[in-house]
Amino acid sequence: MNPFHRLHSLRMENDAAGYAMDEMRPRFERLADRHTNGTAPMAVSAFQLFQTPAPLASRMTALLGLKGGERILEPSAGLGRILDALEPFQPSEVVAVESAKDCAAELFRQDRERVTIKQRDFLTCSTEDLGTFDAVAMNPPFHMRADIRHILHAVSFLRTGGTLAALCLDTHHRHTALRHLASSWEEIPAGTFQGEGTNVATVLLTIKG
Repeated sequence: MNPFHRLHSLRMENDAAGYAMDEMRPRFERLADRHTNGTAPMAVSAFQLFQTPAPLASRMTALLGLKGGERILEPSAGLGRILDALEPFQPSEVVAVESAKDCAAELFRQDRERVTIKQRDFLTCSTEDLGTFDAVAMNPPFHMRADIRHILHAVSFLRTGGTLAALCLDTHHRHTALRHLASSWEEIPAGTFQGEGTNVATVLLTIKG
């Protein structure tokens, strides 16, 4: 590997881990205060929870080519930002997987129509558990290259002709593991997630089933 690429990749991963450790507490303190203005009914805590900014979630779901009535997988549901972006497309069902207890509790509390919630580690799920899907929309955890593992696992849930849209870190390792599979590869500016507690650069990619 080119030494520059290796150093860049390591720096990006260290940045992601550093933001997770250093900025987690003040970010959730802000969430805890939001009950006063009604924008968030409860505070939650989960390692590596960096919610997808609403405009980016809309951009992601637009790439899926949805026409209504599809069965969709959201394997890292967090607090539901991508679920919000999927609602206007009126899917037949969205299966939302979330491993963090507090996040899953908030998703259950939201009680969304046509959304089935599974509290479990997505990497332990199989098509026997969840079935197959017309589309997948996901913002997986980035720590220790988990995004690579989650995206590659999610591809196995796609029906023929389906589309997966996902975010991953913009590093050499992600390019090597994922770009050759991608139908599209869009670099997202580093400041896009600043409001969510991190400045890491990401990629929005699609993969066809």
